[in-house]
Amino acid sequence: MAQLTDELKEHFQSLTPSPINDWETIETYLVKKVVKKGEHFFQHFDSCSDLAVVSKGLFRIYLIDSEGEERTFSFISEKGFILDFFLSWEESSSMVSVQALEDSELYTINIDQFKQVMALSSSWSRIYKEVLLRNYMRKTKREIEFVLYNAKDRLKKCLKNPYLDMNRIPKTYLASYLGIAPPSLSRLLRDIKEEPKEESNE
Repeated sequence: MAQLTDELKEHFQSLTPSPINDWETIETYLVKKVVKKGEHFFQHFDSCSDLAVVSKGLFRIYLIDSEGEERTFSFISEKGFILDFFLSWEESSSMVSVQALEDSELYTINIDQFKQVMALSSSWSRIYKEVLLRNYMRKTKREIEFVLYNAKDRLKKCLKNPYLDMNRIPKTYLASYLGIAPPSLSRLLRDIKEEPKEESNE
């Protein structure tokens, strides 16, 4: 059993219109875990049946392509959820790896126990549906941006992303996320820095 922080409780409450009065229902099953920088929450082909929310720190989700290269496709920071849909619902091995980029803390819950919580509380069922929807929207937006924008424009959008602090992300992983080589990232960052700033209309 682990008690959620006030910040996480506030975040969970923002995901549902109904007041959450049964925190103990989920806290009974929660486990708080510490993941050191460089360690994995789980790795490719691991058998893991936990969902998690990040209380502190930063993670990257990546996979390994056919040539053995790591491809980063997502970053998850505080208040973010770590979900492996194939792992949780198909009871198969993981297709991705989740690695801490900083010393981090997680609250985890077994998927079967979470299903019990959702059966007991409509609030948690609504929260989970909202999490799935938001994750789907972010995934779809990223896929669209790869089609519509070049690497420089994608980088500009990353720099303006309110959910991520680019200063916390190693350049190698950011380059992988953008689908470019690290030297190209350095050049693009330099080009953007040298661009004239847009004048305010005020």
